[in-house]
Amino acid sequence: MLTPAQIGSVAFHRPPAGARGYHPDEVDAFLGDVAGEIQRLARENRELSDQLTPHDLAERVRRLELEYLDVQEHVTMLEAELERFRRPADTRMLAVAQRNADDHVAEARQQAETVLSQATTKAAQLISEAELKASTIVADARHAHAEAVAGLAAKRAAALDEIAELRAEVERQRAALAEDMRERLAEFTG
Repeated sequence: MLTPAQIGSVAFHRPPAGARGYHPDEVDAFLGDVAGEIQRLARENRELSDQLTPHDLAERVRRLELEYLDVQEHVTMLEAELERFRRPADTRMLAVAQRNADDHVAEARQQAETVLSQATTKAAQLISEAELKASTIVADARHAHAEAVAGLAAKRAAALDEIAELRAEVERQRAALAEDMRERLAEFTG
C-alpha cells in the first residue's frame, strides 16, 4: 500500500535539453496535493477512531451500572420496609404495605431494566455509526488514492507514446538525410 510519505517523496528529473516531457514542477505539485489529501484523510480517520474509544463506552456502561446499583439499593430498602410492616399484627395494614412495597419494587425493577436496555441500544448505535463513518472515510481515501495512481499511470503511458513517436520521427529524418547524402555523393562522383 502506498503511504502519504512515499507519494510525497517521489521526485521527477528534468528531461535532457531539447527533449519533451512533463513539467516537473506540475508533477511535484500534483504529488504534493495527493499526499496532503491522503494525510488529511488518515488524520480524520484517526480522530474519528479516537472519539469513540472503548474507554468512553466502558465509562458509560460503568455509569449505567452505578444507576442500576442505586435502583437495586432502593429496592432493598423497600424490601426492608416491607419486612418491618410484616411484623405488626394488623393484617390489613400489612396487606397495604405489602402491595405498596411490591408496586415500588416492580416499578424500580422496570425502571432499572429500561435504563439498562436504553444504554445498551445507544452504545450499539454509537459503535455502528462510528464504524460506518470510519469505513466510509477509508473507502474514500482508497478511491482518491486509486484515482491519483491511475492518473499518473495514464500520464506516464502518454509520455512513453510521445517518446516513441519522437524516436520514430528522428529515425525517419536520419534515413532521409542519409538518402540525400548518398544521392549527392553519387552526383559528385558520377
